[in-house]
Amino acid sequence: MPVISGLNPGALASATRRVAVVGAANMDILVHTSMGLAPSDSNPGSILCAPGGVGRNVAENLARLGLASQLFSVVGDDVFGQALLAATQQAGVNVSAVSVWPGSSSASYLAWHGSDGDMLAAVNDMGLLNKLTPEVLQEKLSELKQAQIMVLDCNLTLPTLAWLLQSPNIPIFVDAVSVVKCEKVRPWLSRLQLLKVNQREASVLSGMQVETTDQARLAASMLHRAGVKQVVVSLGGDGVAWCDADGQTGHRPAHKVAVVNTSGAGDALLAGLVLCCSEGLPLPQAVQGAMACAEITLASPHANSPHLSVTALRAHLGDAGWPGGDWQPNQP
Repeated sequence: MPVISGLNPGALASATRRVAVVGAANMDILVHTSMGLAPSDSNPGSILCAPGGVGRNVAENLARLGLASQLFSVVGDDVFGQALLAATQQAGVNVSAVSVWPGSSSASYLAWHGSDGDMLAAVNDMGLLNKLTPEVLQEKLSELKQAQIMVLDCNLTLPTLAWLLQSPNIPIFVDAVSVVKCEKVRPWLSRLQLLKVNQREASVLSGMQVETTDQARLAASMLHRAGVKQVVVSLGGDGVAWCDADGQTGHRPAHKVAVVNTSGAGDALLAGLVLCCSEGLPLPQAVQGAMACAEITLASPHANSPHLSVTALRAHLGDAGWPGGDWQPNQP
């Protein structure tokens, strides 16, 4: 079991805000078509390769928002792996704890998006992440111990998640990732400072149907009663529902924005939640800032918007002002 000393979950605002992000790093291969899919035929469109992976995306967004972000992941010793490390480091992320696995291909993710920017289908090749074992992370324990906040994604194997979730005295934020993978975190709900899920993941973990905002609020409340301190349910175009540490639920509708690409919006949402919660904001106000991060990302063709920053966040919120009034996040 790792022994990681950190801040009290109720005192996030006092942290120096070093964030350890443990999760997937992969190359995204994004396909866009302007017309409907013609099966068994060649479809005209565009293909873009860009750095991705839930954990890696969150780490990059955190760095762009001015936090000291360190990524713990694994890549192959191939062209994709080299590109992932270079791009992630250039974005401001500490990649010294990323393992390079000899003779292996880096993880990749192929997503097909339609004319509305929404995803039609996807294929992930994430087998390399199985190499990120507790034994590998044990060798990096001294770096993990420096973090005041930990972010995990459920691409990690069950043994690795279990090893990390036994870490005492450190707030842990988790992205559920998918309907299948979110089940891994069920035994550890009481260890989570914040869990971010979408409607389908909330339905699986709560055991109830989640189609409306009221149902999302109820599912968030059920997960809170199951032990999660704070729950955020992403509802896509219907906004975000949540349950805070006091068991109070709420919902914020989404703003209408021009959607270029939905990939990465959830990762930006989670990064925004980490930033705002680390500043000590109540969850409803943290959600406001986090949704602005997601909206900035939706307007980018990339999973990580190169325009995301504290300055862009301030401009995007506009008349709404900073959530919390006088709140001024530290500049990058």
